[in-house]
Amino acid sequence: MDEKSGDRLSRPRFRRHFLWDTVQPRFLGLSFCYVVVVIAAVAGALFVPLMLELNHLPLSSIEAQRVADQFELLHSRFWPVVFVVSLLLTVHGVFFSHRIAGPLYRFRRIFQSVASGDLTVRTSIRKSDYLHVEAEYLGEMVGALREKIARLEAHHADMVPQLDRLKEAAARGSFREVEQQADRLCATVEQLTQAMEPFQTNSKPGEASPATLPTAAGF
Repeated sequence: MDEKSGDRLSRPRFRRHFLWDTVQPRFLGLSFCYVVVVIAAVAGALFVPLMLELNHLPLSSIEAQRVADQFELLHSRFWPVVFVVSLLLTVHGVFFSHRIAGPLYRFRRIFQSVASGDLTVRTSIRKSDYLHVEAEYLGEMVGALREKIARLEAHHADMVPQLDRLKEAAARGSFREVEQQADRLCATVEQLTQAMEPFQTNSKPGEASPATLPTAAGF
């Protein structure tokens, strides 16, 4: 059994489908409000006319008894259906929202790992989840960072022996060898500088950073 399977088995069953610290509770809360509004509107459209009609009729009249029977029959049939439909919508909402909240939770963990310097993280999500396109782009981003960091590490590894050889040449007093080693070291530094060019860490005062994400108004 691998680590991922063990983590899935040790996780509480409820947490497999509901994540408190994600957007899922807010999504379910908003969906519940919509359902309540729809139920209230339908119930008002069905019951209010009968209540108004019953209010204007004499209680001992046959017409009032007929309206009361209709009201009672509608009441007995309406609310059980509402309960069943609400339960089904709640269950469906939990599973549906988890297919979005689950990948977002996974992305958050990946962001935290990348921020701490771990570029070995996997960006795969479950087949039943949504946001697969976003997961692919995130994987490409992590892969590109991994390649750039590997290139920087390779140039750094080249500089270490070159510095040692430069020190040895200086200790021997061989100025020609020192010049040669210094040229090689300068070339490696130039390669290192070129490898660092894709990284942008700041911007000029008064200018927006090129890496700044557009706001909602920019779409």
